[in-house]
Amino acid sequence: MSTRDTASPVTAADASSWRRMLRRYWRARGVAWGALIVACIGSRLATTITYIEDPDSLRFALSVADEYDIAALQPHFPGYPVFWAATELFYLPTGSFSTSFSLVGGFATVGLVWALLRLWDRPLCSVEGAALAGVVVLNPLLWLMANRYMPDFLGTAWAVATLAVLLRAGQSEGRAGQSEGRAGRRAALVGIALAGLLAGLRLSYLPLVVVPSLLVLWRSDRPIRLVAAGVAGVGVWLVPMVLDTGLWTLIDVAWGQTTGHFADFGGTVQTESDLGRRLAGTVQGLWADGLGGWWPGRHWSTLLVGTGVLGVGISGLRRMVQTGAVGRRRARMLVVCAAVYGAWMFFFQNVVHKSRHVLPLLALLLPVLAAGAATWWRTRSWPVRGAVLAVAGAYAAVTFVLVDQHRDPSAIAQAKGFVENTARTTSRPTRVASVPLVNTYLQTQQVGARFLSIEDSSDVRRLRETEAGRTLVVGTYASLIDQAPTRTRTFYHNPHVNRMWPKVTVYVYEH
Repeated sequence: MSTRDTASPVTAADASSWRRMLRRYWRARGVAWGALIVACIGSRLATTITYIEDPDSLRFALSVADEYDIAALQPHFPGYPVFWAATELFYLPTGSFSTSFSLVGGFATVGLVWALLRLWDRPLCSVEGAALAGVVVLNPLLWLMANRYMPDFLGTAWAVATLAVLLRAGQSEGRAGQSEGRAGRRAALVGIALAGLLAGLRLSYLPLVVVPSLLVLWRSDRPIRLVAAGVAGVGVWLVPMVLDTGLWTLIDVAWGQTTGHFADFGGTVQTESDLGRRLAGTVQGLWADGLGGWWPGRHWSTLLVGTGVLGVGISGLRRMVQTGAVGRRRARMLVVCAAVYGAWMFFFQNVVHKSRHVLPLLALLLPVLAAGAATWWRTRSWPVRGAVLAVAGAYAAVTFVLVDQHRDPSAIAQAKGFVENTARTTSRPTRVASVPLVNTYLQTQQVGARFLSIEDSSDVRRLRETEAGRTLVVGTYASLIDQAPTRTRTFYHNPHVNRMWPKVTVYVYEH
């Protein structure tokens, strides 16, 4: 028998075996991604919230359910047109803005898992991939933000995806292979275009990707094409926004909101200058709100979560350093990106009262936890695996409790219901006095009352004048009226669900 006759059947069998293996791999991969998509979207839909939990959420809800109007702060500048368009896409067929926000949050969860897997260069069908999907899907702050009427979570997923593509472009550049060079150029174009779109989705997350964007532009032999891609990404959302709002109106709104953010209401270092308080807010946002760790006043189970997160995190960091899991060059770039965004966030975002600003940093920490969990799981020691399952169970339990509490109205939403019912149950005139932000929150939701601002001296003077009817003071401003309140109601929510106004008091005065 000839050599050809004996080799031919073996080669055919090998080819057939490889085809079967590939089919099984792609089938398993498809099933894994399908299960992840169903889990993310189903879980977020099941925990949809149906109330307006704070003024920021109100602006986005109105932009989807009522009218997109930046001049009327629906939403406030920079308008987030990419996020609005994605939410409106689901609102048109469903007719429910709350469902639409949850659908966007569900897809954003899948997107973040994909982006982090690309950043870490791991498949979903692996121990590391499964661990990463678990820590993302069950993360307390990410789940809460997936249900909120806010663009932060989708912006986080988009920013991390942009970062992953830009780092891949930088890594592909300089390689000898022609195909790798072409792949790098394509990745650079896509990455810069994604950065342009990110500006219309979550402008404050741009610092996360600014350094790799500049490096890609600097190293490119065709920078004009990349600039054109970035301009196209910006033009996709900016041109319609200018046409809808008007150029000069948009400029006026942009100037007012930008100066207000940095000098008045934005919670930056200029208005909240206590650096110790800012540091505490940042740590609380990452550790307690973001990872579910213990904080004064929290349940003892968060001690288990915190201990487990520390142990797993240290193991994961050691493993990544020893194996070079993400490559030294990429690791250095990730550290630089996190440092740039962290500095921007610390000084120029409201880290004291809003933990959502830590989302990009939190997302970059999660692969470290997944690496540690995978390392422990691979020991094949059942006591160690039991410890991993115990930490995962506590981590999930904390998340489930917070998500369930999120479905109940926030303190200000409860106060709104109380004020609305109180005003409705009397035929006499009703006055409501509070800060302008609270008044806008109540007034926009059609609470029937006459509103007075405690920051307006003429309104304060009117407030102190005795008028027949009922006066409600929302907030700790009872001293403005020289009279004991007829009754007082205080409303609460868990500050680890939403740190904005976790306690709201309403004072009622009968005249």
